[in-house]
Amino acid sequence: MKLTSFQVGHFRNILDSGQIPTPETITCLVGKNESGKTNLLHALHAINPALKDRTFDEQQYPRWLQKEHQRTGQYARAIPISVTFELDPSEVAEVHTRYGAGVLTSPIWTISKRYDGSRILQVEVDEEAACREVEARAGTSTGAIKLAALLAQLETAAAETEPDASGAQVPTEGANKAASARTIAQQLYPDGQVQLDVGKTVAALMPPLFYFDDYSRLEGRMDIAPILQALRDDNLSSLSPAQQTTLALLRLGYAGDQLIDPNYEKRSAEMEAVAADLTRQVRRYWHQNEHLRLEIDIEPIEEGVAPNQHIIRRMLQLRVMDDRHFFTNNLDVRSSGFRWFVSFLAAFKEFETDDRVIVLLDEPALALHARAQADFLAFIEDTLATRHQVIYTTHSPFMIDPAHLERVRVVEDLGPETGAVVREQLMSHDPDTLSPLQGALGYDIAQNIFVGPDNLVVEGLADYTYLVVMSEALRAAGRTALDPRWRVLPAGGAGSIPAVVSLLGRELDVTVVVDGGSHPPQRITKLIDAGLLERTRVITMGPLAEMNAADIEDLFHPDDYLSLYNGATSRTLTSAALPGAGDRILARLEAVGERFNHNDPSNWLLANRAAVVPGLRPETLSRFEALFQAINQTLR
Repeated sequence: MKLTSFQVGHFRNILDSGQIPTPETITCLVGKNESGKTNLLHALHAINPALKDRTFDEQQYPRWLQKEHQRTGQYARAIPISVTFELDPSEVAEVHTRYGAGVLTSPIWTISKRYDGSRILQVEVDEEAACREVEARAGTSTGAIKLAALLAQLETAAAETEPDASGAQVPTEGANKAASARTIAQQLYPDGQVQLDVGKTVAALMPPLFYFDDYSRLEGRMDIAPILQALRDDNLSSLSPAQQTTLALLRLGYAGDQLIDPNYEKRSAEMEAVAADLTRQVRRYWHQNEHLRLEIDIEPIEEGVAPNQHIIRRMLQLRVMDDRHFFTNNLDVRSSGFRWFVSFLAAFKEFETDDRVIVLLDEPALALHARAQADFLAFIEDTLATRHQVIYTTHSPFMIDPAHLERVRVVEDLGPETGAVVREQLMSHDPDTLSPLQGALGYDIAQNIFVGPDNLVVEGLADYTYLVVMSEALRAAGRTALDPRWRVLPAGGAGSIPAVVSLLGRELDVTVVVDGGSHPPQRITKLIDAGLLERTRVITMGPLAEMNAADIEDLFHPDDYLSLYNGATSRTLTSAALPGAGDRILARLEAVGERFNHNDPSNWLLANRAAVVPGLRPETLSRFEALFQAINQTLR
């Protein structure tokens, strides 16, 4: 059975969420803090919680409307949650076997819940088909098309008698069949309503909903007495979320009074097996530190409660062994992200193989590093969603899959007049609501840009333009151009190059082209010393321009560059009119008071390259060709 949509109304800050379609695999609810994402999950969870019961009460009704709606009666009619499911073929077959093939007419059904806990079941049924099926099974034929009419006619027919051989009145054959039909009808429809009784049968097939949030995290040290008592009393709803997660952990092995078995070896062996099982799960998906393993034990503590009177309290100890640093410490002092991950795996383990379970995750992996969040998103996609529907909330861009934005639902609180609403379209009145989506898209774009193995980092957009235009010109002339494998990445300024290389250097091959002399600038030397960049993959302009220090503009013959400058600024300067012959062309322009945007000449070249390139001097072309040869030689 799949959840196809749900709707929340008059619950906390939600007046009417609207219908929220849920894909068959994953639904992602995105919104700001306090937008209502958690409220949506709490309301949905209350339909059929897998563990701790969740109910509605008047404190959850929108406070600003509560008293008015109690006076008008709207409170009693309010439906805080309504959920639509679709039966799978095997479930449809099960219903058909019980009631007859024509009784249930659609696999789509809806269940709603009121504040008093009462349920409303809506299934599409054919009451005439239900009557025909009952009569077919008993061999009667009243022709009734409503269950109430059928029962009335069967009641009358069942009272018919005829004399037997001795003259005594006995039920006729028709009366016996009518009585049988009446029994069948009452067994199938004890409430006397086809829709209600079929609805109850369908509702019994409803998948349980497993809910997990930050309050469900394991504690490193916990008294197991309340857990044992809840097991003895069969009252697991009395346990806190953390205690329920602890119980789930213990159920990986055994749970009950065996936990206090005096046989240490037996108890220890079982705990080691539980710890090993969970450690394997953790190491499979946790890539931040693969040297961690869990250790579990029961610690007996003797406490005095009166003179000469002591009790033994048993504390569950969860410790983490770091094989890399050879020490153990309590789970509580590990990172909150690791605690969350271990807790989720422990809590969900008992539902892992139950394909019916729907998983609700409130802000999952929020405490994890960005890469670990991406790992958990992959865990949802590759493991959870292969067996379970998953609905989760987030405001982290790293928990949004840009390849599946069709799964995203935007949650936004529009204030007391409208309340929180949910949109399938990715739009919002508040730009902050969409910032996680924008961040996810931006990160995805950046990853796609950087996905190539060979990245050429240049200082700015002007450098990028010169390289691209001159490479095309030389390639058209049959000369050496940039190898097509290069991805040219403008860093946004010389000062940004170290940051870009630091982000890329350890993951991808990087070559850097910078202004300067025969030696790299100090900021680049620091990257080389740190092992983030190879010295052979740093190309400076000085040697190529045959100058002590040069910019990329100095690869142009001075008059070639001035033609670009004049075109962009409507000037008529010549190199003979500039002081400092042999100096950097940009410095010579500045010496005569020329202040300009260095991108303007490159943009003018880009726009007029068809007319400009044929007139470039051989010296300009040769210098750029030498640059491209030097760049290409750094390819792996």
